[in-house]
Amino acid sequence: MLKYLFKRDTILATIMVFVVMGMLALIPINTHVLDPIKLALQDFDYNDMAYSQFNKNSHTAVDTGIVIINIGEADRTEIAAIIEKAAAENPIVTGVDVLFNEPKEAQVDSILQQLFSSSNKIVLAYNLVAEKESLETTGFLYEQSREKGYANFVGEEGGSIRHTAPFIKGEKELYFSFAAAITQTAYPEAYEKLKSRDKLTEQINYTRVPEKYLVIEGKDFLQNTESTMLLTNKVVLLGYVSNNPNNIEDKHFTPFNKKSVGKTIPDMEGIFIHANIISMMRDGDYIKKSPVWINWFIASLLCWLHMSLFIRYFIDKHLWFHLVAKMAQLFSAVLFVYLGLLFYYKWDLKINLTPTFVAIILAVDVLYFYEAIIKWLHKRLGIYSIFINTHH
Repeated sequence: MLKYLFKRDTILATIMVFVVMGMLALIPINTHVLDPIKLALQDFDYNDMAYSQFNKNSHTAVDTGIVIINIGEADRTEIAAIIEKAAAENPIVTGVDVLFNEPKEAQVDSILQQLFSSSNKIVLAYNLVAEKESLETTGFLYEQSREKGYANFVGEEGGSIRHTAPFIKGEKELYFSFAAAITQTAYPEAYEKLKSRDKLTEQINYTRVPEKYLVIEGKDFLQNTESTMLLTNKVVLLGYVSNNPNNIEDKHFTPFNKKSVGKTIPDMEGIFIHANIISMMRDGDYIKKSPVWINWFIASLLCWLHMSLFIRYFIDKHLWFHLVAKMAQLFSAVLFVYLGLLFYYKWDLKINLTPTFVAIILAVDVLYFYEAIIKWLHKRLGIYSIFINTHH
């Protein structure tokens, strides 16, 4: 392998791989025939296996700083009562993940409006909808609320929820996500760190499954006449939690889903996704991504090493060339997936190995193409190459 590592042809063939990659990226190809495959894989990320198969962050302790109150089937009167009783226990902030899309009973709506408009420690959720070239909000209590945040998730149209958009800049104002609005009130220092990152989206670091958050049933909470002080100095989140695993109301796909491709049913309620995002922002426990130049450096280095191996067998042991090439590609694919998962699992570092995979897959075909070109140049211009006088 080292015999051909620093040969001019090895280096030029490696460069040609990336030239071909660039050319392929610029060519518009009609791939309708591949639509079934694309539909199956469009939401696939092999890093999900760190959660679904290897239980990433399973060692993380229960989050004692966040308490979830399950509103269940509570009506607006009961929700207002839960908010009032929770506020009496002096939490840091109360996040209400309930969409009040239209007016109902005037008296109850008036109580809710008073709650949301009089306190900066209650954050109301709403939906942010893109209409043509503008953004519109849903929820008739939105305008009256002092603190609010959009509850939309990135990719909730049917894919796994892997990312969050902390802020969205509109024409006239900056919209806060539900989790970012809560973090701003509850953890000012963590919020400043989030803002300083200045990213359109953050990949969610799912540090806890639902069982790692304390959940209180709303009806039990109302029936308890004594103050437990359980919510004091805590972040309180009101939302819907189903006790039936087959109930998919307000459930979404996440990387915890055991079936990565062709998923079965959604696996996590929205309130737990919000809780994970808040935990991540509070702890500054963000997923790190390798710089683009690192990704391409790795791709170039590994493609160069593979090309040297391929050329050795192509010239010296051509009988074994295809077998060795396919075995090397298979072994490399398994190894790189393992290493990528290891970095993601252990150090929350996501490395984009797509350029590496593509380069190694193309290397064999580009090698044949390079051999043909270099032999043609030898006949025309007398250029020397290690491929001259090789027969196979």
